[in-house]
Amino acid sequence: MNPMKAIYTEKNNCQDCYKCIRHCPVKAIKIEDHSASIVYDLCIYCGKCTTICPVGAKKVRNDVSEAKYLLKGREKVILSLAPSYVNEFPEFSQHQLIEAITTLGFYGVSETALGAELVVEQVKLLRQDNHSAPAISSCCPVIVELVRKYYPHLVHYITPVVSPMEAHARMLKEQYGEDIKVIFAGPCIAKKTELEQVNNAVDVALTFPELDSWLKEEGFTPDFFMGKEDNVFIPRQAKDAALFPVDGGMISNLKNNAGVADDLFMSFSGIQNVRSILDDFDNICHENIFLELMACEGGCINGPAKITASSPAHKRFHIISDVHKLQINNQPAPLPDKMLLSVPEIDNQSVTVFNEKEIREALQTVGKVSAKDELNCGGCGYDSCREFAKAMLEGKAERQMCVSYMRRVAQNKATVLLQKIPYGVVMVDEHMRIIESNATFAEMLGKEGHDLFTTRPRLEGAMLEKLVPFSKLFDTVLNTGADSIEKDIRMNEKMLQISVFTIQKHKIVCGIIHDMKKSVNQVEMVEKRLRKVMLDNMATAQKAAFLLGENVSQTETILNSVMDLFDNENRDE
Repeated sequence: MNPMKAIYTEKNNCQDCYKCIRHCPVKAIKIEDHSASIVYDLCIYCGKCTTICPVGAKKVRNDVSEAKYLLKGREKVILSLAPSYVNEFPEFSQHQLIEAITTLGFYGVSETALGAELVVEQVKLLRQDNHSAPAISSCCPVIVELVRKYYPHLVHYITPVVSPMEAHARMLKEQYGEDIKVIFAGPCIAKKTELEQVNNAVDVALTFPELDSWLKEEGFTPDFFMGKEDNVFIPRQAKDAALFPVDGGMISNLKNNAGVADDLFMSFSGIQNVRSILDDFDNICHENIFLELMACEGGCINGPAKITASSPAHKRFHIISDVHKLQINNQPAPLPDKMLLSVPEIDNQSVTVFNEKEIREALQTVGKVSAKDELNCGGCGYDSCREFAKAMLEGKAERQMCVSYMRRVAQNKATVLLQKIPYGVVMVDEHMRIIESNATFAEMLGKEGHDLFTTRPRLEGAMLEKLVPFSKLFDTVLNTGADSIEKDIRMNEKMLQISVFTIQKHKIVCGIIHDMKKSVNQVEMVEKRLRKVMLDNMATAQKAAFLLGENVSQTETILNSVMDLFDNENRDE
Protein backbone atom coordinates (compact mmCIF):
# COMPACT_ATOMS: atom_id res chain seq x y z
CA MET A 1 0.00 0.00 0.00
CA ASN A 2 1.26 3.46 -0.89
CA PRO A 3 2.40 5.20 2.34
CA MET A 4 1.57 8.65 0.93
CA LYS A 5 -1.73 10.12 2.12
CA ALA A 6 -4.68 10.05 -0.27
CA ILE A 7 -4.68 13.87 -0.39
CA TYR A 8 -1.55 15.97 -0.03
CA THR A 9 -0.25 19.49 -0.65
CA GLU A 10 2.31 20.37 -3.28
CA LYS A 11 3.88 23.13 -1.25
CA ASN A 12 5.68 24.89 -4.07
CA ASN A 13 2.35 25.65 -5.74
CA CYS A 14 0.47 26.94 -2.70
CA GLN A 15 -0.34 30.65 -3.09
CA ASP A 16 -1.89 31.37 0.33
CA CYS A 17 -5.32 32.26 -1.01
CA TYR A 18 -7.01 30.49 1.93
CA LYS A 19 -9.68 29.13 -0.41
CA CYS A 20 -9.09 25.64 0.91
CA ILE A 21 -9.87 26.86 4.44
CA ARG A 22 -13.03 28.59 3.31
CA HIS A 23 -14.34 25.44 1.64
CA CYS A 24 -13.05 22.79 4.05
CA PRO A 25 -16.11 21.73 6.08
CA VAL A 26 -14.00 20.83 9.12
CA LYS A 27 -11.19 23.42 8.70
CA ALA A 28 -8.54 20.70 8.60
CA ILE A 29 -5.98 23.11 7.14
CA LYS A 30 -2.92 24.59 8.78
CA ILE A 31 -1.16 27.73 7.53
CA GLU A 32 2.54 27.67 8.19
CA ASP A 33 5.29 29.65 6.45
CA HIS A 34 2.68 31.02 4.02
CA SER A 35 1.68 27.54 2.89
CA ALA A 36 -1.55 25.63 3.52
CA SER A 37 -1.09 22.01 4.56
CA ILE A 38 -3.60 19.35 5.59
CA VAL A 39 -4.03 18.38 9.23
CA TYR A 40 -4.62 14.67 8.76
CA ASP A 41 -5.88 14.07 12.29
CA LEU A 42 -8.76 16.41 11.43
CA CYS A 43 -9.24 15.60 7.74
CA ILE A 44 -12.29 13.57 6.64
CA TYR A 45 -10.99 13.17 3.06
CA CYS A 46 -14.05 14.69 1.41
CA GLY A 47 -11.73 15.96 -1.34
CA LYS A 48 -13.30 19.41 -1.48
CA CYS A 49 -9.93 21.13 -1.31
CA THR A 50 -8.72 19.24 -4.39
CA THR A 51 -11.59 20.57 -6.47
CA ILE A 52 -11.38 24.27 -5.52
CA CYS A 53 -7.63 24.97 -5.18
CA PRO A 54 -7.01 27.55 -7.94
CA VAL A 55 -3.41 26.46 -8.52
CA GLY A 56 -3.88 22.73 -8.02
CA ALA A 57 -1.71 22.60 -4.90
CA LYS A 58 -4.01 20.04 -3.28
CA LYS A 59 -3.33 16.73 -5.00
CA VAL A 60 -4.91 13.29 -5.03
CA ARG A 61 -2.44 10.42 -4.72
CA ASN A 62 -2.10 8.62 -8.05
CA ASP A 63 -2.13 4.82 -7.68
CA VAL A 64 -2.05 3.79 -11.34
CA SER A 65 1.54 2.61 -11.05
CA GLU A 66 0.52 0.22 -8.26
CA ALA A 67 -2.34 -1.07 -10.38
CA LYS A 68 0.01 -1.68 -13.29
CA TYR A 69 2.37 -3.54 -10.98
CA LEU A 70 -0.43 -5.89 -9.91
CA LEU A 71 -1.30 -6.60 -13.53
CA LYS A 72 2.25 -7.84 -14.09
CA GLY A 73 1.80 -10.56 -11.46
CA ARG A 74 0.50 -14.07 -11.98
CA GLU A 75 -2.70 -13.57 -10.05
CA LYS A 76 -5.99 -12.66 -11.67
CA VAL A 77 -6.86 -9.00 -11.27
CA ILE A 78 -10.50 -7.89 -11.31
CA LEU A 79 -11.70 -4.31 -11.55
CA SER A 80 -14.52 -3.35 -9.20
CA LEU A 81 -16.31 -0.58 -11.11
CA ALA A 82 -18.47 1.87 -9.15
CA PRO A 83 -22.02 2.19 -10.57
CA SER A 84 -21.68 5.90 -11.40
CA TYR A 85 -19.39 4.89 -14.29
CA VAL A 86 -22.37 5.26 -16.64
CA ASN A 87 -22.07 9.06 -16.28
CA GLU A 88 -18.29 9.33 -16.37
CA PHE A 89 -17.48 7.39 -19.54
CA PRO A 90 -20.39 8.39 -21.80
CA GLU A 91 -18.35 7.97 -24.98
CA PHE A 92 -17.98 4.25 -24.27
CA SER A 93 -20.84 1.78 -24.42
CA GLN A 94 -20.92 -0.67 -21.53
CA HIS A 95 -19.50 -3.44 -23.71
CA GLN A 96 -16.78 -1.17 -25.12
CA LEU A 97 -15.70 -0.03 -21.66
CA ILE A 98 -15.45 -3.62 -20.39
CA GLU A 99 -13.40 -4.59 -23.45
CA ALA A 100 -11.10 -1.57 -23.00
CA ILE A 101 -10.48 -2.40 -19.34
CA THR A 102 -9.81 -6.09 -20.00
CA THR A 103 -7.43 -5.04 -22.78
CA LEU A 104 -5.41 -3.27 -20.10
CA GLY A 105 -4.79 -6.72 -18.63
CA PHE A 106 -7.66 -7.23 -16.20
CA TYR A 107 -9.17 -10.70 -15.91
CA GLY A 108 -12.63 -9.14 -15.80
CA VAL A 109 -14.78 -6.22 -14.72
CA SER A 110 -17.37 -6.51 -11.97
CA GLU A 111 -19.89 -4.00 -10.65
CA THR A 112 -19.34 -2.66 -7.15
CA ALA A 113 -23.12 -2.58 -6.96
CA LEU A 114 -23.00 -6.34 -6.30
CA GLY A 115 -21.30 -5.46 -3.03
CA ALA A 116 -24.08 -2.96 -2.38
CA GLU A 117 -26.60 -5.80 -2.70
CA LEU A 118 -24.74 -7.66 0.03
CA VAL A 119 -24.74 -4.57 2.25
CA VAL A 120 -28.50 -4.23 1.83
CA GLU A 121 -29.02 -7.83 2.86
CA GLN A 122 -26.76 -7.43 5.88
CA VAL A 123 -28.44 -4.22 7.01
CA LYS A 124 -31.81 -5.89 6.59
CA LEU A 125 -30.75 -8.65 9.00
CA LEU A 126 -29.42 -6.13 11.49
CA ARG A 127 -32.61 -4.09 11.41
CA GLN A 128 -34.70 -7.19 11.99
CA ASP A 129 -32.59 -8.19 14.97
CA ASN A 130 -32.26 -4.72 16.44
CA HIS A 131 -35.11 -2.75 14.95
CA SER A 132 -35.57 -0.44 17.93
CA ALA A 133 -32.13 1.15 17.65
CA PRO A 134 -31.44 4.27 15.52
CA ALA A 135 -28.90 3.65 12.78
CA ILE A 136 -26.57 5.57 10.44
CA SER A 137 -25.43 3.98 7.19
CA SER A 138 -21.74 3.04 6.99
CA CYS A 139 -21.57 3.18 3.18
CA CYS A 140 -19.95 6.65 2.85
CA PRO A 141 -16.35 6.64 4.16
CA VAL A 142 -16.37 10.43 4.53
CA ILE A 143 -19.39 10.31 6.83
CA VAL A 144 -17.79 7.50 8.85
CA GLU A 145 -14.66 9.65 9.28
CA LEU A 146 -16.79 12.68 10.18
CA VAL A 147 -18.60 10.77 12.94
CA ARG A 148 -15.41 9.14 14.20
CA LYS A 149 -13.50 12.41 14.50
CA TYR A 150 -16.17 14.97 15.31
CA TYR A 151 -19.11 13.03 16.77
CA PRO A 152 -17.47 10.10 18.58
CA HIS A 153 -20.45 9.81 20.93
CA LEU A 154 -22.52 8.75 17.89
CA VAL A 155 -20.15 6.08 16.58
CA HIS A 156 -22.20 3.22 18.03
CA TYR A 157 -25.11 4.27 15.81
CA ILE A 158 -23.16 3.49 12.62
CA THR A 159 -24.21 0.13 11.20
CA PRO A 160 -21.31 -2.32 11.73
CA VAL A 161 -21.20 -3.27 8.06
CA VAL A 162 -18.38 -2.82 5.59
CA SER A 163 -18.76 -0.52 2.59
CA PRO A 164 -20.07 -1.82 -0.76
CA MET A 165 -16.51 -1.65 -2.13
CA GLU A 166 -15.16 -3.89 0.62
CA ALA A 167 -18.15 -6.25 0.48
CA HIS A 168 -17.68 -6.62 -3.27
CA ALA A 169 -13.97 -7.40 -2.93
CA ARG A 170 -14.72 -10.09 -0.33
CA MET A 171 -17.38 -11.58 -2.57
CA LEU A 172 -14.99 -11.69 -5.54
CA LYS A 173 -12.23 -13.32 -3.53
CA GLU A 174 -14.64 -15.91 -2.16
CA GLN A 175 -15.84 -16.74 -5.67
CA TYR A 176 -12.58 -16.51 -7.67
CA GLY A 177 -10.05 -17.37 -5.00
CA GLU A 178 -8.28 -15.57 -2.17
CA ASP A 179 -5.18 -15.13 -4.32
CA ILE A 180 -6.87 -12.78 -6.83
CA LYS A 181 -6.34 -9.02 -6.69
CA VAL A 182 -9.13 -6.47 -6.65
CA ILE A 183 -8.74 -2.92 -7.91
CA PHE A 184 -11.55 -0.43 -7.33
CA ALA A 185 -12.38 2.56 -9.56
CA GLY A 186 -14.89 5.25 -8.63
CA PRO A 187 -15.57 8.95 -7.99
CA CYS A 188 -14.58 8.90 -4.30
CA ILE A 189 -11.15 9.92 -3.00
CA ALA A 190 -11.90 8.66 0.51
CA LYS A 191 -12.06 5.09 -0.82
CA LYS A 192 -8.26 5.21 -0.87
CA THR A 193 -8.28 5.61 2.90
CA GLU A 194 -10.35 2.44 3.36
CA LEU A 195 -7.30 0.46 2.27
CA GLU A 196 -5.71 1.39 5.59
CA GLN A 197 -8.22 -0.74 7.51
CA VAL A 198 -7.15 -4.08 8.94
CA ASN A 199 -8.01 -7.16 6.82
CA ASN A 200 -9.05 -4.98 3.90
CA ALA A 201 -9.80 -7.03 0.76
CA VAL A 202 -9.22 -4.25 -1.80
CA ASP A 203 -5.68 -4.02 -3.13
CA VAL A 204 -5.74 -0.66 -4.96
CA ALA A 205 -8.32 2.13 -5.18
CA LEU A 206 -8.34 4.34 -8.27
CA THR A 207 -10.43 7.39 -9.08
CA PHE A 208 -12.30 7.71 -12.36
CA PRO A 209 -9.83 10.37 -13.62
CA GLU A 210 -6.97 7.93 -12.95
CA LEU A 211 -8.71 5.18 -14.93
CA ASP A 212 -9.58 7.64 -17.70
CA SER A 213 -5.99 8.87 -17.95
CA TRP A 214 -4.76 5.29 -18.04
CA LEU A 215 -7.05 4.45 -20.96
CA LYS A 216 -6.00 7.58 -22.83
CA GLU A 217 -2.34 6.84 -22.12
CA GLU A 218 -2.81 3.54 -23.93
CA GLY A 219 -4.53 5.33 -26.80
CA PHE A 220 -7.83 3.56 -26.19
CA THR A 221 -10.85 5.23 -27.80
CA PRO A 222 -14.37 3.84 -28.33
CA ASP A 223 -13.65 3.33 -32.05
CA PHE A 224 -10.85 0.98 -31.08
CA PHE A 225 -13.30 -1.59 -29.67
CA MET A 226 -16.12 -3.55 -31.27
CA GLY A 227 -18.24 -3.62 -28.12
CA LYS A 228 -19.27 -7.23 -28.51
CA GLU A 229 -22.21 -8.36 -26.41
CA ASP A 230 -20.15 -11.12 -24.84
CA ASN A 231 -18.14 -8.43 -23.04
CA VAL A 232 -20.15 -8.52 -19.82
CA PHE A 233 -19.70 -7.89 -16.12
CA ILE A 234 -18.63 -10.84 -14.00
CA PRO A 235 -20.05 -12.82 -12.37
CA ARG A 236 -23.31 -11.10 -13.37
CA GLN A 237 -24.87 -7.68 -13.74
CA ALA A 238 -26.36 -5.76 -10.83
CA LYS A 239 -29.75 -4.11 -10.95
CA ASP A 240 -31.44 -2.09 -8.21
CA ALA A 241 -28.25 -1.72 -6.15
CA ALA A 242 -26.87 0.32 -9.05
CA LEU A 243 -28.97 3.14 -7.53
CA PHE A 244 -26.57 3.43 -4.58
CA PRO A 245 -24.63 6.42 -6.01
CA VAL A 246 -27.72 8.68 -5.99
CA ASP A 247 -29.16 10.34 -2.93
CA GLY A 248 -31.68 7.88 -1.47
CA GLY A 249 -30.43 4.95 -3.55
CA MET A 250 -29.69 2.76 -0.56
CA ILE A 251 -33.04 3.50 1.03
CA SER A 252 -34.86 2.60 -2.16
CA ASN A 253 -33.25 -0.83 -1.93
CA LEU A 254 -34.00 -1.19 1.78
CA LYS A 255 -37.65 -0.29 1.35
CA ASN A 256 -38.02 -2.93 -1.35
CA ASN A 257 -36.01 -5.62 0.34
CA ALA A 258 -35.60 -5.02 4.04
CA GLY A 259 -39.00 -6.15 5.14
CA VAL A 260 -39.04 -3.62 7.97
CA ALA A 261 -42.10 -1.68 6.90
CA ASP A 262 -42.34 0.55 9.93
CA ASP A 263 -38.74 1.81 9.77
CA LEU A 264 -38.44 5.55 9.29
CA PHE A 265 -35.98 5.95 6.41
CA MET A 266 -34.35 9.30 5.69
CA SER A 267 -31.67 10.32 3.21
CA PHE A 268 -29.56 13.48 3.33
CA SER A 269 -26.53 14.56 1.31
CA GLY A 270 -24.00 17.36 1.59
CA ILE A 271 -21.66 17.71 4.55
CA GLN A 272 -23.26 20.89 5.87
CA ASN A 273 -26.68 19.19 5.89
CA VAL A 274 -25.21 16.11 7.52
CA ARG A 275 -23.50 18.15 10.23
CA SER A 276 -26.71 19.97 11.07
CA ILE A 277 -28.39 16.58 11.47
CA LEU A 278 -25.63 15.16 13.64
CA ASP A 279 -25.62 18.32 15.75
CA ASP A 280 -29.32 17.82 16.37
CA PHE A 281 -29.17 14.03 16.61
CA ASP A 282 -30.57 13.85 20.14
CA ASN A 283 -33.76 15.59 19.00
CA ILE A 284 -34.33 13.45 15.90
CA CYS A 285 -33.07 10.18 17.31
CA HIS A 286 -36.28 8.14 17.03
CA GLU A 287 -36.00 4.49 17.87
CA ASN A 288 -36.78 3.24 14.39
CA ILE A 289 -34.94 5.82 12.31
CA PHE A 290 -32.42 4.81 9.64
CA LEU A 291 -30.30 7.61 8.18
CA GLU A 292 -28.59 7.31 4.82
CA LEU A 293 -26.02 10.11 4.99
CA MET A 294 -23.82 11.01 2.01
CA ALA A 295 -21.02 13.58 1.98
CA CYS A 296 -21.45 14.69 -1.63
CA GLU A 297 -24.50 16.74 -2.54
CA GLY A 298 -26.74 14.55 -4.65
CA GLY A 299 -24.75 11.43 -3.78
CA CYS A 300 -21.66 9.74 -5.21
CA ILE A 301 -22.61 10.89 -8.72
CA ASN A 302 -21.28 14.29 -7.58
CA GLY A 303 -18.09 12.91 -6.03
CA PRO A 304 -14.87 14.94 -6.00
CA ALA A 305 -13.23 12.55 -8.48
CA LYS A 306 -15.91 12.76 -11.13
CA ILE A 307 -14.94 13.46 -14.73
CA THR A 308 -17.97 15.02 -16.39
CA ALA A 309 -19.47 18.33 -15.36
CA SER A 310 -23.10 17.36 -15.93
CA SER A 311 -25.58 18.46 -13.29
CA PRO A 312 -26.56 16.05 -10.49
CA ALA A 313 -30.08 16.00 -11.92
CA HIS A 314 -28.82 14.86 -15.31
CA LYS A 315 -26.61 12.20 -13.75
CA ARG A 316 -29.37 10.99 -11.46
CA PHE A 317 -31.75 10.64 -14.38
CA HIS A 318 -29.13 8.69 -16.33
CA ILE A 319 -28.53 6.28 -13.43
CA ILE A 320 -32.23 5.67 -12.82
CA SER A 321 -32.97 5.24 -16.53
CA ASP A 322 -30.12 2.75 -16.87
CA VAL A 323 -31.44 0.68 -13.97
CA HIS A 324 -34.97 0.68 -15.36
CA LYS A 325 -33.73 -0.70 -18.67
CA LEU A 326 -32.39 -3.81 -16.96
CA GLN A 327 -34.75 -6.74 -16.91
CA ILE A 328 -32.81 -9.00 -14.60
CA ASN A 329 -34.13 -11.26 -11.89
CA ASN A 330 -30.99 -11.26 -9.80
CA GLN A 331 -30.75 -13.09 -6.54
CA PRO A 332 -28.21 -11.70 -4.08
CA ALA A 333 -25.13 -13.84 -3.66
CA PRO A 334 -24.59 -15.67 -0.36
CA LEU A 335 -23.13 -13.42 2.31
CA PRO A 336 -19.36 -13.86 2.66
CA ASP A 337 -18.02 -14.87 6.03
CA LYS A 338 -16.87 -12.10 8.35
CA MET A 339 -19.20 -9.64 6.69
CA LEU A 340 -19.60 -7.60 9.84
CA LEU A 341 -16.92 -5.05 10.51
CA SER A 342 -17.00 -2.80 13.51
CA VAL A 343 -16.02 0.81 13.07
CA PRO A 344 -12.40 1.32 14.22
CA GLU A 345 -12.09 2.35 17.83
CA ILE A 346 -11.98 6.03 18.59
CA ASP A 347 -8.94 7.48 20.26
CA ASN A 348 -10.06 9.55 23.22
CA GLN A 349 -8.41 12.74 22.07
CA SER A 350 -9.06 15.67 24.34
CA VAL A 351 -10.48 18.70 22.56
CA THR A 352 -8.75 21.91 23.57
CA VAL A 353 -11.20 24.49 24.86
CA PHE A 354 -10.00 28.09 25.01
CA ASN A 355 -11.41 30.51 27.55
CA GLU A 356 -12.69 33.98 26.76
CA LYS A 357 -9.50 35.68 27.92
CA GLU A 358 -7.34 33.62 25.57
CA ILE A 359 -9.65 34.28 22.63
CA ARG A 360 -9.72 38.04 23.33
CA GLU A 361 -5.92 38.18 23.58
CA ALA A 362 -5.61 36.38 20.25
CA LEU A 363 -8.05 38.82 18.65
CA GLN A 364 -6.11 41.77 20.02
CA THR A 365 -2.97 40.62 18.19
CA VAL A 366 -4.79 41.42 14.94
CA GLY A 367 -6.16 44.72 16.18
CA LYS A 368 -9.62 43.51 17.20
CA VAL A 369 -10.04 45.03 20.65
CA SER A 370 -13.83 45.03 20.80
CA ALA A 371 -16.81 43.19 19.34
CA LYS A 372 -17.37 45.91 16.72
CA ASP A 373 -13.92 45.14 15.29
CA GLU A 374 -14.98 41.55 14.56
CA LEU A 375 -16.08 41.95 10.95
CA ASN A 376 -16.52 38.21 10.33
CA CYS A 377 -15.72 38.90 6.67
CA GLY A 378 -14.44 35.37 6.02
CA GLY A 379 -11.36 36.61 4.17
CA CYS A 380 -9.13 34.39 6.33
CA GLY A 381 -11.20 31.35 5.40
CA TYR A 382 -12.90 30.99 8.79
CA ASP A 383 -16.56 31.70 9.37
CA SER A 384 -15.95 34.20 12.15
CA CYS A 385 -13.17 36.17 13.79
CA ARG A 386 -13.51 34.06 16.93
CA GLU A 387 -13.03 30.85 14.96
CA PHE A 388 -9.95 32.43 13.41
CA ALA A 389 -8.67 33.34 16.88
CA LYS A 390 -9.10 29.74 18.02
CA ALA A 391 -7.23 28.55 14.94
CA MET A 392 -4.35 30.89 15.83
CA LEU A 393 -4.29 29.49 19.35
CA GLU A 394 -4.23 25.96 17.91
CA GLY A 395 -1.28 26.90 15.68
CA LYS A 396 -3.32 26.42 12.49
CA ALA A 397 -3.49 30.06 11.43
CA GLU A 398 -1.21 33.11 11.20
CA ARG A 399 -1.97 36.77 11.87
CA GLN A 400 -1.37 37.86 8.27
CA MET A 401 -4.38 35.80 7.21
CA CYS A 402 -6.64 38.51 8.67
CA VAL A 403 -7.73 40.84 5.85
CA SER A 404 -8.53 43.90 7.93
CA TYR A 405 -5.34 43.54 9.96
CA MET A 406 -3.14 43.32 6.88
CA ARG A 407 -4.92 46.23 5.22
CA ARG A 408 -4.22 48.39 8.27
CA VAL A 409 -0.60 47.26 8.22
CA ALA A 410 -0.32 48.20 4.55
CA GLN A 411 -1.91 51.60 5.17
CA ASN A 412 0.32 52.24 8.15
CA LYS A 413 3.43 51.38 6.15
CA ALA A 414 2.42 53.83 3.44
CA THR A 415 1.66 56.50 6.04
CA VAL A 416 5.06 56.00 7.66
CA LEU A 417 6.70 56.45 4.27
CA LEU A 418 4.83 59.68 3.63
CA GLN A 419 5.73 61.14 7.01
CA LYS A 420 9.40 60.15 6.81
CA ILE A 421 10.08 61.64 3.39
CA PRO A 422 11.77 65.05 3.86
CA TYR A 423 9.74 66.48 0.96
CA GLY A 424 6.21 67.76 0.93
CA VAL A 425 3.81 65.09 -0.24
CA VAL A 426 0.10 65.53 -0.89
CA MET A 427 -2.42 63.22 -2.52
CA VAL A 428 -5.85 64.40 -3.78
CA ASP A 429 -8.96 62.84 -5.29
CA GLU A 430 -10.92 63.82 -8.41
CA HIS A 431 -12.70 66.57 -6.41
CA MET A 432 -9.37 68.10 -5.40
CA ARG A 433 -9.90 67.08 -1.79
CA ILE A 434 -6.80 65.99 0.09
CA ILE A 435 -6.69 62.27 0.81
CA GLU A 436 -3.43 62.40 2.70
CA SER A 437 -0.41 64.62 3.19
CA ASN A 438 2.64 64.74 5.40
CA ALA A 439 3.88 67.22 7.99
CA THR A 440 6.55 68.59 5.63
CA PHE A 441 3.86 69.68 3.19
CA ALA A 442 1.93 71.39 5.99
CA GLU A 443 5.06 73.26 7.13
CA MET A 444 5.53 74.59 3.59
CA LEU A 445 2.14 76.28 3.95
CA GLY A 446 3.35 78.35 6.90
CA LYS A 447 1.83 78.72 10.36
CA GLU A 448 -1.74 78.44 9.06
CA GLY A 449 -0.98 75.13 7.38
CA HIS A 450 0.86 73.83 10.43
CA ASP A 451 -2.07 74.68 12.72
CA LEU A 452 -4.56 73.11 10.35
CA PHE A 453 -2.47 69.93 10.15
CA THR A 454 -2.56 69.74 13.97
CA THR A 455 -6.35 69.96 14.15
CA ARG A 456 -7.02 67.92 11.01
CA PRO A 457 -4.50 65.03 10.79
CA ARG A 458 -2.97 64.66 7.33
CA LEU A 459 -5.27 67.55 6.17
CA GLU A 460 -7.75 64.90 5.10
CA GLY A 461 -10.77 66.40 3.32
CA ALA A 462 -9.30 69.90 2.92
CA MET A 463 -9.62 71.59 -0.50
CA LEU A 464 -6.18 71.86 -2.07
CA GLU A 465 -7.01 75.01 -4.05
CA LYS A 466 -7.61 76.90 -0.79
CA LEU A 467 -4.15 76.00 0.53
CA VAL A 468 -1.69 76.37 -2.34
CA PRO A 469 -1.34 78.54 -5.46
CA PHE A 470 -0.35 75.62 -7.68
CA SER A 471 -3.52 73.50 -7.42
CA LYS A 472 -4.15 73.85 -11.17
CA LEU A 473 -1.24 71.48 -11.78
CA PHE A 474 -3.13 68.77 -9.91
CA ASP A 475 -6.36 69.64 -11.71
CA THR A 476 -4.61 69.36 -15.09
CA VAL A 477 -3.20 65.91 -14.33
CA LEU A 478 -6.60 64.74 -13.10
CA ASN A 479 -8.43 65.98 -16.20
CA THR A 480 -5.90 64.90 -18.81
CA GLY A 481 -4.81 61.66 -17.19
CA ALA A 482 -1.20 62.66 -17.86
CA ASP A 483 1.47 60.46 -16.35
CA SER A 484 3.22 63.43 -14.69
CA ILE A 485 3.80 67.18 -14.87
CA GLU A 486 6.62 69.20 -13.34
CA LYS A 487 6.89 72.94 -12.74
CA ASP A 488 9.10 75.31 -10.78
CA ILE A 489 7.42 78.01 -8.69
CA ARG A 490 8.34 80.51 -5.98
CA MET A 491 6.40 80.29 -2.72
CA ASN A 492 7.19 81.83 0.65
CA GLU A 493 10.56 83.04 -0.63
CA LYS A 494 11.55 79.53 -1.64
CA MET A 495 12.11 78.14 -5.09
CA LEU A 496 10.16 74.89 -5.25
CA GLN A 497 9.81 72.20 -7.85
CA ILE A 498 6.36 70.61 -8.07
CA SER A 499 6.14 67.09 -9.46
CA VAL A 500 2.55 65.85 -9.89
CA PHE A 501 1.93 62.31 -11.09
CA THR A 502 -1.02 59.98 -11.59
CA ILE A 503 -1.79 57.24 -9.09
CA GLN A 504 -5.17 56.27 -10.57
CA LYS A 505 -6.05 57.94 -13.86
CA HIS A 506 -8.66 60.71 -13.49
CA LYS A 507 -9.22 59.63 -9.87
CA ILE A 508 -6.15 60.13 -7.68
CA VAL A 509 -2.95 62.14 -8.17
CA CYS A 510 0.01 62.73 -5.91
CA GLY A 511 2.38 65.64 -5.70
CA ILE A 512 5.95 65.92 -4.38
CA ILE A 513 7.08 69.43 -3.46
CA HIS A 514 10.78 69.91 -2.83
CA ASP A 515 13.40 72.59 -2.50
CA MET A 516 15.35 73.15 -5.70
CA LYS A 517 18.53 72.61 -3.72
CA LYS A 518 17.79 68.89 -3.47
CA SER A 519 19.09 66.43 -6.01
CA VAL A 520 16.73 66.00 -8.99
CA ASN A 521 17.82 62.43 -9.54
CA GLN A 522 17.01 61.63 -5.95
CA VAL A 523 13.54 63.12 -6.30
CA GLU A 524 12.88 61.04 -9.41
CA MET A 525 13.78 57.91 -7.47
CA VAL A 526 11.47 58.92 -4.62
CA GLU A 527 8.63 59.65 -7.04
CA LYS A 528 9.01 56.26 -8.70
CA ARG A 529 9.04 54.39 -5.42
CA LEU A 530 6.27 56.46 -3.87
CA ARG A 531 4.06 55.79 -6.89
CA LYS A 532 4.70 52.05 -6.45
CA VAL A 533 3.79 52.20 -2.76
CA MET A 534 0.54 54.05 -3.42
CA LEU A 535 -0.51 51.71 -6.19
CA ASP A 536 0.25 48.67 -4.06
CA ASN A 537 -1.64 50.12 -1.13
CA MET A 538 -4.66 50.85 -3.32
CA ALA A 539 -4.56 47.36 -4.76
CA THR A 540 -4.51 46.03 -1.22
CA ALA A 541 -7.65 47.95 -0.32
CA GLN A 542 -9.45 47.04 -3.54
CA LYS A 543 -8.62 43.34 -3.29
CA ALA A 544 -8.89 42.99 0.47
CA ALA A 545 -10.75 39.72 0.22
CA PHE A 546 -7.70 38.18 -1.43
CA LEU A 547 -5.03 39.92 0.63
CA LEU A 548 -2.10 37.60 1.20
CA GLY A 549 0.46 39.94 2.70
CA GLU A 550 2.51 40.25 -0.48
CA ASN A 551 1.77 43.96 -0.92
CA VAL A 552 2.81 44.66 2.65
CA SER A 553 6.13 42.96 2.06
CA GLN A 554 6.68 45.02 -1.09
CA THR A 555 5.75 48.21 0.72
CA GLU A 556 8.23 47.48 3.48
CA THR A 557 10.99 46.81 0.95
CA ILE A 558 10.31 50.09 -0.86
CA LEU A 559 10.09 51.98 2.42
CA ASN A 560 13.46 50.63 3.51
CA SER A 561 15.03 51.55 0.17
CA VAL A 562 13.71 55.13 0.43
CA MET A 563 14.98 55.44 4.01
CA ASP A 564 18.38 54.15 2.92
CA LEU A 565 18.38 56.79 0.22
CA PHE A 566 17.91 59.57 2.76
CA ASP A 567 20.42 58.05 5.17
CA ASN A 568 23.04 58.07 2.42
CA GLU A 569 22.19 61.70 1.63
CA ASN A 570 22.58 62.74 5.26
CA ARG A 571 25.93 60.98 5.48
CA ASP A 572 27.11 62.77 2.32
CA GLU A 573 26.09 66.11 3.77
